[in-house]
Amino acid sequence: MTKSVKTMHWTILIRSHPDAGGNPVLQGLRMAAAAVADEIVVSVFLAEGAASLALHSENLEARRRVHHDLIAEVQELGAEIHVIGLEWLHTVENRGLIPGIKMASMKTLVRQMKLSDQVITL
Repeated sequence: MTKSVKTMHWTILIRSHPDAGGNPVLQGLRMAAAAVADEIVVSVFLAEGAASLALHSENLEARRRVHHDLIAEVQELGAEIHVIGLEWLHTVENRGLIPGIKMASMKTLVRQMKLSDQVITL
């Protein structure tokens, strides 16, 4: 008899501004990296204040560079990263999303939250 192993799934919703006190964005991205490394399937959603982190930029201040490096690490580990609220993006010239980040809707977020074993909001 084989023992079936249930795969855990987390949804991490990061809504805080990247410059917020206590650095919840950094905490959320680190948590995502640790969970994926521990073989938990993770979906990260950037929304509200954190949505701007999904935008590609060449000139980043130190804190934002750390966030972008962690986003790249989380992606390399296999987590999916989505952004909500950038529907206006197509109207801005020369501003694209970081490669691998997907546009999503609130409907996608709600569906993902329903499927998750753990939902974390920061």
